Amino acid sequence: MDFQDLVKFALICFDSLAWPLFALGYPLHASIQAIEANSNTDTKKLVTYWIIFSLISLFEHAFMGILQWLPFWPYMKLMVVGWTMIPRFDGAFYVYNHFVHPCVCVDLPTIIVWLKKLQVFFLDNFLLMNMSRFIDHLKL
Repeated sequence: MDFQDLVKFALICFDSLAWPLFALGYPLHASIQAIEANSNTDTKKLVTYWIIFSLISLFEHAFMGILQWLPFWPYMKLMVVGWTMIPRFDGAFYVYNHFVHPCVCVDLPTIIVWLKKLQVFFLDNFLLMNMSRFIDHLKL
């Protein structure tokens, strides 16, 4: 076994072990410590991380057909999860506050008004399309 084979083997092992160790191992350990220490701030940070981790996993599951064509997807995912996990960066808080929270905290009347506008738009377009077909059919 020469040096190149040793490097390839090390990269293969890193690739297969880094994701579970970084994404699951350390946060699980930190979650247990936060529960045992009864720390509200650490618990809030870890719950935020698990929310973001779940969203990343759902995104990956939903778009796996597209993501498998990206050769660096596992490394990009590892970098994003590392950024969200490391307490110094508070990446999970950033992602939650800037992307998840605005989607979750939309008030119900705004959504209802938006859905009614969509309903009117699609209903009008549907009626116009079918009326033009009907008129064309009558002309024949």
